[in-house]
Amino acid sequence: MNFAEFPIALLTDRVPKGQKLIKFEDQVYDEKRKKLITRHRIIEGSEEYGLPTATDDLVILALIQLTKLKGGFTKREVEFTRLELIKMLGWADEGRSFDRIKLSLLRIKAVNYVYDNAWWDPRQKTWTTRAFNIIDNVEINDSRTSFGQTGLFTSRIVWNEVVFDSFQAGFLRDIDFQLCMRLEHPTALRIYRFLGKRFYVKAEWLFDLKEFAHEHVGLGRIYEGGTQIARKLKPAIAELEAVGFLEPLSEKDRFIKKGRIWSIRLVQKNHAPSTLLLPTAEPVAEPPGLIAVLTSRGITAKTAAELMRHHSADTIQAKVEVFDWLKEKKDRRIAKSPAGYLVKSIRDDYAAPEGFTPRAERERLAELARQQRAAEASQARKKQEEAKREREETEQIAAYRKSLTAEQLATLEADALAKASDEERQGINDQSLARFRSTMLYRLVDDHIRRLLRTNGTLPPLAQ
Repeated sequence: MNFAEFPIALLTDRVPKGQKLIKFEDQVYDEKRKKLITRHRIIEGSEEYGLPTATDDLVILALIQLTKLKGGFTKREVEFTRLELIKMLGWADEGRSFDRIKLSLLRIKAVNYVYDNAWWDPRQKTWTTRAFNIIDNVEINDSRTSFGQTGLFTSRIVWNEVVFDSFQAGFLRDIDFQLCMRLEHPTALRIYRFLGKRFYVKAEWLFDLKEFAHEHVGLGRIYEGGTQIARKLKPAIAELEAVGFLEPLSEKDRFIKKGRIWSIRLVQKNHAPSTLLLPTAEPVAEPPGLIAVLTSRGITAKTAAELMRHHSADTIQAKVEVFDWLKEKKDRRIAKSPAGYLVKSIRDDYAAPEGFTPRAERERLAELARQQRAAEASQARKKQEEAKREREETEQIAAYRKSLTAEQLATLEADALAKASDEERQGINDQSLARFRSTMLYRLVDDHIRRLLRTNGTLPPLAQ
């Protein structure tokens, strides 16, 4: 929870050139001292590895989860394989993921954190000053077999004593780890963690917008105006609304302006507290029906169940089809918050966008097109086969004719005339067509040979 109060990393993986330091500051009333105190947080990156990034923040969160899984915060030293972390983070099992884990571990080890009146000591119940590295020691091994060994080589970390003491003192809260890994916006994850701590006290908060954005979320200070800050926060807030963490509010109810002062109102969605969802060896049962369809697209099971209570299955399925179609086309309407867009399209009954065709119709048209292509291909093959057959027949007929003696050819011509139709014989014997007689007789003999070939499968042997 000390890590949730202030950012522990940048919101991006791109560190501004030359930046090696991040500072945060706010004021709170200290009940023990009975006065207002100023809290400072300083994060100093190393010369070699720089400042921690949004990805490093995820790795720290996964390490905390892993520590709970391995022994319930009983030992500072935690053994693991990089593949374990990769699977927890939902990354691809490939070389660059292993390299990215290594970079994060080395960077986290090298970063120095100073909490000036900003580290809550749960044993003394007061704000204290601490300076430390989150991790004291790191050992990184390859996690791959070699020389016939069957086990994976493990890596290890040792938590800093200050950090681990806070863990053991119980200054922790359960989070939906799978939800954290599913959130697309680092800003959404930061807000989720900060508000999760605050919502434990009460379900509705009103913060000064600049302090909330700069000191607790970590938004860059280049964003100064209330309108500009609100615009940068909206995608993350929409995502947290879509997953059922925040109560949806209109813009005027969310971002409140009084004179020059901007505030932000945040209300916890009215649902049962989330439980800690941890990876286990046992398979997790798939949610039934449309709930599985919706959760596979980033919507929480709770929100999915709520949508199914208020909307018909046909309506939900229709909106999912439109959503999938927009996703295939990489439409910018769903770029910022895909799950949020899908939830709102169902709740507000969005009309189908121009150019959209239902999946059943697309499949029908695709099948018709496939059948048409298949028919055209079949017809083309038949034409090619027919042309080839005619070419081969012509070559066989020509070779057969060339092999005949004059007597054999005369016999063949007589046989062809005998089997010719009356019309064919009349044409050949017509004196007015005498000049065409040789050509007609040539064709008649060729046709006769062709019939013999097709009837018998071969040509008759030559008479000796």
